[in-house]
Amino acid sequence: MSIQRLRELGVMIDCSRNAVVKLSALKDFIKICADFGYDYVGLYTEDTFEVTDEPYFGYQRGRYTQAEIREADEYAKSLGLELRPYIQTLAHINQIVDYADYIDHIDLEDILLAGDPRTERLLEHILSTVSKTYSTRKVNIGMDEAHMVGLGKYLDLHGYQNRVEILLQHLDMVVKLCKKHGLQPQMWSDMFFRLLSQGGYGAEDEESAKKLTESFAKEVKIPEGLELVYWDYYSTAPDHYKRILAQHKVMTDNISFAGGAWRWMGFTPYNDYSIHATQAAINACLEMDVDSCVMTMWGDDGTECSMYAVLPVLYEAARLGGKLPDKGAPEELFENVTGYTTEDFMLLDIANPGSRGEKRNQLSKILLFNDPLLGIYDSLVPDAVSDYYNRAADKLFAVMKNGSRRFDQVFEMQAQLCSVLSLKADLGIRLRDAYQNRKTDTLTDICNNVIPELIKRLDAFYEAFKSQWMLENKSFGFEVQTIRIGGLKQRLIDIQSYLEDYLSGKLQTIEELETKALPVGYALHGESIDSPEYNRYQKLATTSRLTW
Repeated sequence: MSIQRLRELGVMIDCSRNAVVKLSALKDFIKICADFGYDYVGLYTEDTFEVTDEPYFGYQRGRYTQAEIREADEYAKSLGLELRPYIQTLAHINQIVDYADYIDHIDLEDILLAGDPRTERLLEHILSTVSKTYSTRKVNIGMDEAHMVGLGKYLDLHGYQNRVEILLQHLDMVVKLCKKHGLQPQMWSDMFFRLLSQGGYGAEDEESAKKLTESFAKEVKIPEGLELVYWDYYSTAPDHYKRILAQHKVMTDNISFAGGAWRWMGFTPYNDYSIHATQAAINACLEMDVDSCVMTMWGDDGTECSMYAVLPVLYEAARLGGKLPDKGAPEELFENVTGYTTEDFMLLDIANPGSRGEKRNQLSKILLFNDPLLGIYDSLVPDAVSDYYNRAADKLFAVMKNGSRRFDQVFEMQAQLCSVLSLKADLGIRLRDAYQNRKTDTLTDICNNVIPELIKRLDAFYEAFKSQWMLENKSFGFEVQTIRIGGLKQRLIDIQSYLEDYLSGKLQTIEELETKALPVGYALHGESIDSPEYNRYQKLATTSRLTW
């Protein structure tokens, strides 16, 4: 018989991708989660927390002090919630790898060197600090996406070794440290799958599933007391989740599930898509008797999107998991807690045209940083895009009413983004067409009217974005956004000067516009991006190299 409600439901906030939630906003968010019936809030901190005897850990990154964590922990307890630590003990500690203090700790990329006493000493410091600052005894130790484990410095020192064994030996050490400090560990489960199935996370067909589960039985022994967390945010099909959950149960019955409230693809949330995926996932968990779920809120490429923007997803997860307090109709409860209707919040998706149901895109960020002269992503520009974004901006500004409600800064940021895109989205197409067809009047209008107005709107967007950030996060990390948006503004100023020189005859050609525009040709992370979903600034802004 399947279960009817979740035993526990949590939400995890990414505080490691530049945006560290400030204490006042964290308390506010914890209160909302309590009102929605959640059991715990997790803080994902790769390096962004103060660790005893590790002065460079989170240095100049806005790390939480131990006093701040204790204060948030006490506040959560006062509302009947736990505050839980989500840390990393193998990979993903990527901001420390450039410090001399940690060079000897690294195997490859951002993966710690397994089997090394310096690594064990670092993890001792981390877990000891976690144990002393959080009152909960539960800790997520990470260990996900360590794809190249054992293939860097470890390989040089020891030669090629069975990588499952490397993982298990390191895990055994970490679990022992957890027990030493009175902690109950859980870890993301993906590396067991990836090391035994050519990089995949679960098998979809029966034959592959059989081979995989046979490998689990033969090669994987889960340490006693360790919980495995199956994370998956990518499917809207319940049967998919049920298949992978069944494969987990071959290794252990001690499993839980992590879904996603998508705010990690640029400035704009994927509420509609997230809700469809969450409905499939939580219903599958209930059917498979998995009674613990967490909704993750990752940040990825700089955490531009507000943590409040995905409140409808968190609310739906609570409803599906049987967690909503019995206080009237669900729609009324959301409005009572937030001050807005769910329909208001669902409008926040609008900056990504066509991102609904099973489809998702993040055109808003792509088209914001798509260079008007290079036109790298011009082939993705939808028809009548300017009118679309004008209407979208109007709808978002209308939600704000008098501009004084609780989350109006979230709506203003999205509205100002749409206002920018109403001029910016197809600017490259208009420029290239006017230049190559010698439409002097159009080029003059773009130079004298469009670009100055666009810069004005970009300034308004920047101020709205900055306001949203400073209300929610520590100031650390916003310098990245200043560099990016400031760079876009200067590029527009430069383009205007090129046009002035071209129109006056000082410049004979604009070289970038002499080039024939090709369809998007990138294949990033092994996947074609002819569908408009890519989130790495360095590939959105230029075909040249920003990093080496």
